[in-house]
Amino acid sequence: MGFPIRIVNCLLLIVTAILEIIGLVFLILLLSSHCVLGGEYGISVWLYIYFLPGITIQSLVLAIFRLCCNTVGLDPIALAFNFASGIVCLITALVLLVAMIDHCGNEFAYMFYVSGACGLVAGLLHLLNACLCNIYMPNSEWRYLKPSKYSRSNAEQESFM
Repeated sequence: MGFPIRIVNCLLLIVTAILEIIGLVFLILLLSSHCVLGGEYGISVWLYIYFLPGITIQSLVLAIFRLCCNTVGLDPIALAFNFASGIVCLITALVLLVAMIDHCGNEFAYMFYVSGACGLVAGLLHLLNACLCNIYMPNSEWRYLKPSKYSRSNAEQESFM
């Protein structure tokens, strides 16, 4: 029996979606803090709130489809989504965490750290999932990754016959 990569892929996707939801909840709670309302932390929070909801919704939809259909998850779309989402999550979470270095230390500080840490771990899990998709993608799916190369190789094979 082979390595259960589809189970690992599904678990990674579910854990990533849960971490993104937790990060989003803490980020929404932060919007009413006096640090954000007073403009002390603006760009880092707004950059994160701009990208995280879209990535979270896409992760949830992909997780639901992954639970319902066995063929979803190890394809070029999942590879591109996980790679792009991982990079965006890492950058925005790091911006939020770097902005927190000089935080004033009030009662909202832990929310910044929890939200940023969840986004950072979710970004790393997205990249790990993208690597798994890249390694274990079925051969039949590879032709969709570079359709021009596939059609060119088919044309060359037909010319030799």
